[in-house]
Amino acid sequence: MAKPFWRLKFSVESGLFSSTESLIWENEMLKRQLAEIQTGSTTVKAVMFENQELRAILGRASTTPLVLAAVLVRPPLSAYDVFIIDIGKDHGLISGGPVYAPGNVMIGHIGTVLSQTAKVQLLSSPDKKYDVLIGSSSVSAIAIGEGGGYFEARVSREDFVSKGDFVLAPSLGNRVIGIVTDITTDSNQPFQSVFFAPPINIYEIRWLLVGKFVM
Repeated sequence: MAKPFWRLKFSVESGLFSSTESLIWENEMLKRQLAEIQTGSTTVKAVMFENQELRAILGRASTTPLVLAAVLVRPPLSAYDVFIIDIGKDHGLISGGPVYAPGNVMIGHIGTVLSQTAKVQLLSSPDKKYDVLIGSSSVSAIAIGEGGGYFEARVSREDFVSKGDFVLAPSLGNRVIGIVTDITTDSNQPFQSVFFAPPINIYEIRWLLVGKFVM
Protein backbone atom coordinates (compact mmCIF):
# COMPACT_ATOMS: atom_id res chain seq x y z
CA MET A 1 0.00 0.00 0.00
CA ALA A 2 2.86 2.34 0.78
CA LYS A 3 4.60 1.71 -2.57
CA PRO A 4 2.60 4.32 -4.65
CA PHE A 5 3.27 7.02 -2.06
CA TRP A 6 6.95 6.07 -2.02
CA ARG A 7 7.06 6.41 -5.80
CA LEU A 8 5.38 9.82 -5.60
CA LYS A 9 7.85 10.93 -2.92
CA PHE A 10 10.75 9.65 -5.00
CA SER A 11 9.50 11.45 -8.07
CA VAL A 12 9.21 14.76 -6.24
CA GLU A 13 12.61 14.39 -4.54
CA SER A 14 14.31 13.25 -7.74
CA GLY A 15 13.14 16.28 -9.68
CA LEU A 16 11.00 14.28 -12.09
CA PHE A 17 8.23 16.88 -11.97
CA SER A 18 10.76 19.61 -12.62
CA SER A 19 12.06 17.71 -15.62
CA THR A 20 8.51 17.35 -16.96
CA GLU A 21 7.95 21.08 -16.69
CA SER A 22 11.25 21.63 -18.45
CA LEU A 23 10.23 19.33 -21.29
CA ILE A 24 6.91 21.12 -21.66
CA TRP A 25 8.69 24.50 -21.77
CA GLU A 26 11.24 23.17 -24.27
CA ASN A 27 8.43 21.78 -26.43
CA GLU A 28 6.70 25.16 -26.47
CA MET A 29 9.95 26.88 -27.42
CA LEU A 30 10.47 24.44 -30.30
CA LYS A 31 6.92 25.07 -31.51
CA ARG A 32 7.54 28.82 -31.47
CA GLN A 33 10.83 28.44 -33.32
CA LEU A 34 9.14 26.23 -35.93
CA ALA A 35 6.36 28.80 -36.34
CA GLU A 36 8.98 31.56 -36.80
CA ILE A 37 10.82 29.48 -39.40
CA GLN A 38 7.59 28.78 -41.28
CA THR A 39 6.65 32.46 -41.15
CA GLY A 40 10.10 33.40 -42.37
CA SER A 41 9.83 30.91 -45.22
CA THR A 42 6.45 32.32 -46.23
CA THR A 43 7.88 35.84 -46.10
CA VAL A 44 10.82 34.85 -48.28
CA LYS A 45 8.46 33.28 -50.83
CA ALA A 46 6.31 36.42 -50.83
CA VAL A 47 9.37 38.63 -51.38
CA MET A 48 10.60 36.39 -54.20
CA PHE A 49 7.16 36.48 -55.86
CA GLU A 50 7.03 40.27 -55.54
CA ASN A 51 10.54 40.53 -56.95
CA GLN A 52 9.57 38.46 -59.99
CA GLU A 53 6.43 40.54 -60.43
CA LEU A 54 8.38 43.78 -60.27
CA ARG A 55 11.02 42.51 -62.69
CA ALA A 56 8.30 41.73 -65.24
CA ILE A 57 6.68 45.11 -64.78
CA LEU A 58 9.95 47.03 -64.85
CA GLY A 59 10.93 45.19 -68.01
CA ARG A 60 8.05 46.99 -69.66
CA ALA A 61 8.88 50.30 -67.95
CA SER A 62 12.50 50.18 -69.14
CA THR A 63 11.44 50.41 -72.80
CA THR A 64 8.82 53.14 -72.44
CA PRO A 65 8.56 56.52 -70.66
CA LEU A 66 6.61 55.02 -67.77
CA VAL A 67 7.18 55.11 -64.03
CA LEU A 68 6.31 52.43 -61.50
CA ALA A 69 3.74 53.25 -58.80
CA ALA A 70 2.37 51.29 -55.87
CA VAL A 71 -1.36 51.27 -55.18
CA LEU A 72 -2.01 52.75 -51.74
CA VAL A 73 -5.81 52.68 -51.70
CA ARG A 74 -8.34 51.05 -54.00
CA PRO A 75 -12.07 50.27 -53.94
CA PRO A 76 -13.93 49.59 -51.75
CA LEU A 77 -11.72 51.68 -49.43
CA SER A 78 -11.46 54.51 -51.96
CA ALA A 79 -14.10 56.31 -53.99
CA TYR A 80 -15.82 54.29 -56.71
CA ASP A 81 -13.46 53.48 -59.61
CA VAL A 82 -10.61 55.45 -58.03
CA PHE A 83 -7.10 54.32 -57.00
CA ILE A 84 -4.62 56.31 -54.96
CA ILE A 85 -0.96 55.75 -55.87
CA ASP A 86 2.24 56.58 -54.00
CA ILE A 87 3.80 59.05 -56.46
CA GLY A 88 2.77 62.49 -57.66
CA LYS A 89 4.45 65.74 -58.64
CA ASP A 90 7.66 64.42 -57.06
CA HIS A 91 7.90 62.03 -60.03
CA GLY A 92 6.69 64.44 -62.69
CA LEU A 93 3.15 63.12 -63.00
CA ILE A 94 0.57 65.28 -64.74
CA SER A 95 -3.20 65.11 -64.87
CA GLY A 96 -4.41 63.08 -67.83
CA GLY A 97 -1.43 60.75 -67.98
CA PRO A 98 -2.23 57.14 -68.97
CA VAL A 99 -2.18 54.37 -66.36
CA TYR A 100 -1.45 50.73 -67.17
CA ALA A 101 -1.90 47.55 -65.18
CA PRO A 102 0.61 44.68 -65.50
CA GLY A 103 0.29 43.16 -68.96
CA ASN A 104 0.21 46.55 -70.70
CA VAL A 105 -3.54 46.91 -70.15
CA MET A 106 -4.67 50.50 -69.96
CA ILE A 107 -7.09 50.94 -67.07
CA GLY A 108 -7.30 54.67 -66.41
CA HIS A 109 -5.92 58.19 -66.35
CA ILE A 110 -4.22 60.32 -63.74
CA GLY A 111 -6.67 62.71 -62.11
CA THR A 112 -5.71 65.00 -59.25
CA VAL A 113 -1.95 65.15 -58.65
CA LEU A 114 -0.52 66.07 -55.24
CA SER A 115 3.10 66.38 -54.16
CA GLN A 116 3.64 62.70 -53.32
CA THR A 117 0.40 60.97 -54.30
CA ALA A 118 -2.06 61.00 -57.17
CA LYS A 119 -5.56 59.84 -58.00
CA VAL A 120 -6.20 57.34 -60.78
CA GLN A 121 -9.63 57.48 -62.41
CA LEU A 122 -10.54 54.18 -64.07
CA LEU A 123 -11.71 54.13 -67.67
CA SER A 124 -14.74 52.13 -66.55
CA SER A 125 -16.13 55.01 -64.48
CA PRO A 126 -19.90 55.23 -65.06
CA ASP A 127 -21.03 56.98 -68.25
CA LYS A 128 -17.51 57.41 -69.69
CA LYS A 129 -17.65 56.73 -73.45
CA TYR A 130 -14.99 55.44 -75.85
CA ASP A 131 -14.87 54.45 -79.51
CA VAL A 132 -13.69 50.85 -79.58
CA LEU A 133 -12.85 48.04 -82.00
CA ILE A 134 -13.89 44.53 -80.99
CA GLY A 135 -12.20 41.31 -82.05
CA SER A 136 -10.14 40.42 -85.10
CA SER A 137 -12.91 41.77 -87.34
CA SER A 138 -12.51 45.20 -85.72
CA VAL A 139 -16.22 45.65 -85.11
CA SER A 140 -16.82 49.33 -84.34
CA ALA A 141 -18.83 50.33 -81.29
CA ILE A 142 -19.16 52.89 -78.55
CA ALA A 143 -18.30 51.49 -75.12
CA ILE A 144 -19.86 52.96 -72.00
CA GLY A 145 -18.32 52.57 -68.55
CA GLU A 146 -20.46 50.59 -66.14
CA GLY A 147 -18.19 50.95 -63.11
CA GLY A 148 -16.09 48.37 -61.30
CA GLY A 149 -13.92 47.72 -64.35
CA TYR A 150 -16.84 46.78 -66.62
CA PHE A 151 -18.02 48.23 -69.93
CA GLU A 152 -20.96 47.71 -72.24
CA ALA A 153 -21.10 48.21 -76.00
CA ARG A 154 -23.89 47.59 -78.51
CA VAL A 155 -23.26 46.19 -81.95
CA SER A 156 -25.47 44.94 -84.76
CA ARG A 157 -26.79 41.43 -84.46
CA GLU A 158 -25.14 40.80 -87.82
CA ASP A 159 -21.68 41.56 -86.41
CA PHE A 160 -19.67 38.54 -85.36
CA VAL A 161 -18.43 38.96 -81.79
CA SER A 162 -17.54 36.21 -79.33
CA LYS A 163 -16.38 35.79 -75.76
CA GLY A 164 -12.66 36.24 -75.37
CA ASP A 165 -12.38 38.85 -78.13
CA PHE A 166 -10.02 41.71 -77.28
CA VAL A 167 -11.26 45.29 -77.26
CA LEU A 168 -9.08 48.14 -78.51
CA ALA A 169 -9.57 51.88 -78.01
CA PRO A 170 -8.22 53.87 -81.02
CA SER A 171 -8.47 57.15 -79.15
CA LEU A 172 -6.24 55.69 -76.43
CA GLY A 173 -3.40 54.70 -78.70
CA ASN A 174 -5.08 51.48 -79.86
CA ARG A 175 -4.51 50.02 -76.41
CA VAL A 176 -6.29 46.92 -75.17
CA ILE A 177 -8.79 47.98 -72.54
CA GLY A 178 -10.69 44.75 -72.11
CA ILE A 179 -11.70 41.25 -73.09
CA VAL A 180 -15.29 40.29 -73.99
CA THR A 181 -16.83 38.43 -71.03
CA ASP A 182 -20.48 38.14 -72.07
CA ILE A 183 -22.87 38.79 -74.94
CA THR A 184 -26.65 39.11 -74.70
CA THR A 185 -29.24 39.34 -77.45
CA ASP A 186 -32.92 40.20 -77.54
CA SER A 187 -35.03 38.94 -80.40
CA ASN A 188 -37.01 42.18 -80.23
CA GLN A 189 -33.90 44.34 -80.67
CA PRO A 190 -31.68 44.82 -83.75
CA PHE A 191 -28.50 44.88 -81.65
CA GLN A 192 -26.59 42.71 -79.24
CA SER A 193 -25.04 43.91 -75.97
CA VAL A 194 -21.37 43.15 -75.53
CA PHE A 195 -19.88 43.28 -72.04
CA PHE A 196 -16.16 43.40 -71.43
CA ALA A 197 -13.62 44.05 -68.68
CA PRO A 198 -9.83 44.16 -68.22
CA PRO A 199 -8.23 40.68 -68.31
CA ILE A 200 -7.13 41.14 -64.69
CA ASN A 201 -8.92 41.64 -61.40
CA ILE A 202 -8.62 45.38 -60.79
CA TYR A 203 -9.24 44.85 -57.08
CA GLU A 204 -6.07 42.78 -56.76
CA ILE A 205 -3.71 45.18 -58.56
CA ARG A 206 -0.73 46.23 -56.43
CA TRP A 207 1.47 47.95 -59.01
CA LEU A 208 0.78 50.30 -61.90
CA LEU A 209 2.80 51.91 -64.66
CA VAL A 210 2.10 55.59 -65.20
CA GLY A 211 2.92 57.75 -68.21
CA LYS A 212 4.25 61.25 -67.62
CA PHE A 213 2.49 62.48 -70.76
CA VAL A 214 -1.06 63.01 -72.04
CA MET A 215 -2.30 60.80 -74.87
